[in-house]
Amino acid sequence: MLKSKKATIITSAACTVCLVAALAACAPQTNSEPAADTGSSNTATTAEKPVAEPVETPEADEFGVVVADAWKDAYPHQYETYKQNEENSPESGKDNYLETYPALNTMYKGYGFAKGYDEAASHSYTLESIKATPRVNEKTLANCITCKTPQFTAKVNAEGDEVYAIPFADMIDMFNEPISCWNCHENEPTELVVPSKFYLTSLGEAANTTPVEAQVCGQCHNEYYFNADKVTSNPYVGTDEMTAEQMLAFYDGLEFSDWEHPDTGAAMLKAQHPEFETIYGGKQSHMASLGYSCADCHMGTQTAADGTTFSNHNLVSPLENDAVLENCSSCHKDLPSQVAAWQAEVTEREHELSEEIERYINELAAQKDTLSADDLARAQEIHRHAQFYWDFVMVENSEGAHNPDAAHENLDKCEELLEEGFALLA
Repeated sequence: MLKSKKATIITSAACTVCLVAALAACAPQTNSEPAADTGSSNTATTAEKPVAEPVETPEADEFGVVVADAWKDAYPHQYETYKQNEENSPESGKDNYLETYPALNTMYKGYGFAKGYDEAASHSYTLESIKATPRVNEKTLANCITCKTPQFTAKVNAEGDEVYAIPFADMIDMFNEPISCWNCHENEPTELVVPSKFYLTSLGEAANTTPVEAQVCGQCHNEYYFNADKVTSNPYVGTDEMTAEQMLAFYDGLEFSDWEHPDTGAAMLKAQHPEFETIYGGKQSHMASLGYSCADCHMGTQTAADGTTFSNHNLVSPLENDAVLENCSSCHKDLPSQVAAWQAEVTEREHELSEEIERYINELAAQKDTLSADDLARAQEIHRHAQFYWDFVMVENSEGAHNPDAAHENLDKCEELLEEGFALLA
């Protein structure tokens, strides 16, 4: 199969046989753990708590966070598999996207992503990666620490949104815990919680209908921007507005941009990592419409040597989890081949269209001084919109596997805009 160098997150490529919602509340390892209730709340508890000795909550740190290491004795199997995420390190053969997609050097010109853009490592390295990236500079604010550590989220929740606007350099060394237990459970392992308040606000009524197992992942795996007060925010309210087209309308309405492209003068947007929106936004993916969550595919249920069943906290592609593949086999006779075909087609179009965007940038740059004001404005808008549609697919981290139809629809819109743009410049 095609082995994408991006993290292959494949919630839409799963089976119709109900899997255990594996991110469900953890139980002490003397007992099996039940699935979580995925009802109409942004906090879920176990449907039926097992009989077990009460687990004393360990001491929290100065931010009110019980760190992962403190839970290792109470939840040894979850902890052991959580630590396996360290194998997915920055040194484990990560892709340099500026080399894989050479056109990005032109597309991101004038913006931080042109300085460095590597494939992400696992949650274990969120703090290490943000400290190492060349995109951080003396103007960077603390809002860039969002989703890099539970300690930052806890500090925002305790002190308010003003924390987002503090200089990055003044805060980053305060934190030492990467993404861990608190991000999904706070300090109660038998519950699922969504601590990111900005994200819950953006979900709107969808917070009552979307599986909490998806919300806890979606609170970081989403498209975001920093508003006028520098607060981390989302460009939508509710799942109907979670499409690239609706987000463009939102950003256009605000006249918001991330940077001005130095060659074309276009006010540009940089998509982030819209996994949640790709799966649950608009018409939704097939698997989302059937009620499945991220955890169903990325955190399979595992049986330990002592017979205990527990949720596997090593977050990998479902194609790397034999138990998940077996459960999917009743509907997908050869899921790896099916996913490979989806990814190959999307990746091929990504490369082709990136080259066309680069060509458009160069042609617009050469002609912009000779265009009328109206033609220049439209040509620049085409650059802004076409590149955002492309970026929305490329940065989504599944190479189209989460929602192939949505991926191709966005690439189609990119292609149509470029055709209009080239005609305008002819």
